[in-house]
Amino acid sequence: MKGKSIFTKAEAEQIEALIEQKLKADSSKQKGIRQKIRNLGFYAKDDFKITGGYTVADFRKVVTIVGQRAPEALKPATKIQQKPTEIKSELPEPSKSILNFENEILDELKSYGFKGFRTIAELIKNNYTDIPKVRGVYVLLYHKLIPEFVEVGTGGHFKARNPDVPIETLKDNWVDDSSIIYIGKAGAEDGSATLHSRLKQYFRFGQGEPVGHWGGRYVWQLKDCYNIIVCWKELPSGNPKHAEAALIAEFVKKYDKKPFANLVG
Repeated sequence: MKGKSIFTKAEAEQIEALIEQKLKADSSKQKGIRQKIRNLGFYAKDDFKITGGYTVADFRKVVTIVGQRAPEALKPATKIQQKPTEIKSELPEPSKSILNFENEILDELKSYGFKGFRTIAELIKNNYTDIPKVRGVYVLLYHKLIPEFVEVGTGGHFKARNPDVPIETLKDNWVDDSSIIYIGKAGAEDGSATLHSRLKQYFRFGQGEPVGHWGGRYVWQLKDCYNIIVCWKELPSGNPKHAEAALIAEFVKKYDKKPFANLVG
């Protein structure tokens, strides 16, 4: 996939406006408008096999639009409020280029007993039914070597706190040459949390809801966060805390720093 299939509301509005311009423009101007659309990430022909004079309706049929309320200009002491994000329309199936982006790491995780390997978009679309209701650990994988960050992410404002950090902070935390961007745990020997409940809470936070999953929030400032791949390992009789610590320690041993979005642990 040359472009992407998931767009913010603002991006979609820009693309739709350009599509309307293209339909009305003469042939000498259409090429330039098509390039502007591609610059925003929509490759109609290459990614979706759409040719000719496609319309806004054609665009909406093949993409997912993530509604996002951008913060208004605020005084320094004013808290930013954010509405829950809506995942509109049908979420597309991930392309093979996403699922097979790095077979070596996928094979290694599978050898450790990890399962799932679904995009966040897929898991939301299926109402989280694919995620097991047992405790365990989970890993988030990013499919691009060079990340694209946004100043305002999709994360919720839990207890009125702004989850976004400066892009320079994100760049400083990024780990080159690693597809693994976050390692998390779900549940404890004396707790009731499960992979299902923890990941559902995490993704609700990522859709703009003010819920308490502050950990791993940096992932929501990745431009195409809904194409992040999620896998998990069930530990019905194990201790997720110990398993998470062991995985992070192994990562630090190799890269000399924690995964991108692991701020503690």
